[in-house]
Amino acid sequence: MLKFILGVLFGAGLAVGYVKYNVELPAFLQLTDKLRGSLVTSATETELYDLNADIATRRRALEIMFANRPDHAVKVDAEYGHPFLEALYRKKATRQARVLRSQWTAFDVALGKPPLRKRLAERHRTTDTLKLKQRMLVAALNNNYPFLKSWLASKGEAIGEADLMATLKRVGVLPVGALPRSGR
Repeated sequence: MLKFILGVLFGAGLAVGYVKYNVELPAFLQLTDKLRGSLVTSATETELYDLNADIATRRRALEIMFANRPDHAVKVDAEYGHPFLEALYRKKATRQARVLRSQWTAFDVALGKPPLRKRLAERHRTTDTLKLKQRMLVAALNNNYPFLKSWLASKGEAIGEADLMATLKRVGVLPVGALPRSGR
């Protein structure tokens, strides 16, 4: 049991060290993994670059390339201005915008309870329902969604009281092709 716990702690330490401090295993310990990764990726390149192959086959080949040659995938992403990284950020921002936007209707339930409404009105210094909900939405963004707030600011999106809901509606739209098809 002690070996298991120490192994988990060592693995977690390596993961944190790798991501945060760029620490890696010594080169001689990575040689077999790099060789295996190159061989596996080379074997799947035919499917990856066959534009006539079905999308499922090409996606699987891409998964294999990401799994076995992540350094190559990161290099390609960097060479083209980080589209993969931007897509990951956009996906997370879209999801968080949808979740935050859904709180708007939950505010109606909270404001329907007089004691709670009174406390919220005191906290947000307004009794106007629309302004109160807008301030509650901004507070939720500030307190619970630091990534979304930072991402919206980096994109120059309006996050003021009067603008936040419209911004969330626009950002929370799923891109074309993101909805699952039946049978998947």
